[in-house]
Amino acid sequence: MKVPYAGNLTMWMKPSKRRGDQVKKLSMLLCLLLAAMIASEAWAKRAAPKPVTPVAHKGVQYVAPNANGLEGIIEARNEETGKKLWDVVIYTVKIDPSLEQDVQWVFITGLVVQDNTLLVTNEKNEQYILDLKTRKVEKVKKDQKEKP
Repeated sequence: MKVPYAGNLTMWMKPSKRRGDQVKKLSMLLCLLLAAMIASEAWAKRAAPKPVTPVAHKGVQYVAPNANGLEGIIEARNEETGKKLWDVVIYTVKIDPSLEQDVQWVFITGLVVQDNTLLVTNEKNEQYILDLKTRKVEKVKKDQKEKP
């Protein structure tokens, strides 16, 4: 007795069994696709902040290096040599451990010299005044902001 060729075993299965196998394969494929999407979201990083234009006052250039989004830092540099004179932390970002860290970063977006103070603005539109003589920082309250 000659046995028929059984190369495609699914052909010999009952139709309901073939459908079940197809559903299993499709489910596995969807699970792998979903896992890949979740992994890529977890590795996604936020875009780098736009550079902030430095400002100068009385021979000193004030720069926001935006090295990380955990602190807003201002550096004072000699305008001629570029040598760093001092730096000061304007604000610190409090990180919620239940959220991704990079979505909580806050970067400085603008610097303006007013008399002997530096007005610092960040991405949350929060403003801080840095006294350039004493290096003391004061957060501008919403009701103190200048109205257009």
